[in-house]
Amino acid sequence: MKKLSLHKIVIKVLYLFFCIFIFSTPFMNINAMSENTFSEGNELNENYLKNVSVDDMAVNGINRSKVAFLTFDDGPSPNNTRKILNILKENNVKATFFVVGANAEANPEILKEMKNSGMCILPHCYSHSYTSIYNTADSYFNDLNKCIDVIKRITGNTPPPYTRMPGGSDNSVPKPENLRTIRNKLNAKGIDYVDWNVSSGDAEAETVPTSSIKGNIFNQCRDKNFAVVLMHDGYYKVTTVEALPYTIKYLKDNGFQFRTFSDVSAWERGTMLRIGVMNRR
Repeated sequence: MKKLSLHKIVIKVLYLFFCIFIFSTPFMNINAMSENTFSEGNELNENYLKNVSVDDMAVNGINRSKVAFLTFDDGPSPNNTRKILNILKENNVKATFFVVGANAEANPEILKEMKNSGMCILPHCYSHSYTSIYNTADSYFNDLNKCIDVIKRITGNTPPPYTRMPGGSDNSVPKPENLRTIRNKLNAKGIDYVDWNVSSGDAEAETVPTSSIKGNIFNQCRDKNFAVVLMHDGYYKVTTVEALPYTIKYLKDNGFQFRTFSDVSAWERGTMLRIGVMNRR
């Protein structure tokens, strides 16, 4: 057998180490990525979700669309809600209505039209009297349960487990401890409270100019891929109705898909929790 020189042995050993390094590096990177990206049980790591953008999620296949939830508070009203329903139908768009129980009782046929149009109907409150609603946690839940009962009685359906607190979940009307108690009890009952990250500004006055509502929504949606839009369909919100076709066109032109709270996906709920639209603390 021909003996190898020391020089050739050294070369072969170095070549062997080089091959081991080259072929093992990709697997080392995969393992490192796995540890950084996923927590136990193959769930997305919380720190990863905080740092990744919606665009990054789209690339990774978690979601492939821009999402918009059109939401309307304080209805139904006899003059504006039907007009909104007609605009939504003409544009093949579904929306979510956080209704006031007293208004639903006064306009039961409109509530039925919402249901028949495939809209999501959720409780806002019954009386919309901030002082009585937020006096105590018990007074809040008495009012909320009364609204839920009205929805069930008129539509025949139990609404999904979401609500929007009058004034938002961080309003300044109640004592801070009352508000914390209410929020905690909502979650303990399995109810998510929903705020917004795009405000039409239509509640800043009895009547806000149509141009202002359009501008507010367009400007706030410009840099977003996930929008929960706050609007109102109360009696005086005529300009909200006027702005709605332009709002829908703008969102469609910018690639948004319209969703409601009737069938929120796990990714959508996770995104709302992450950006502070849902269960904000």
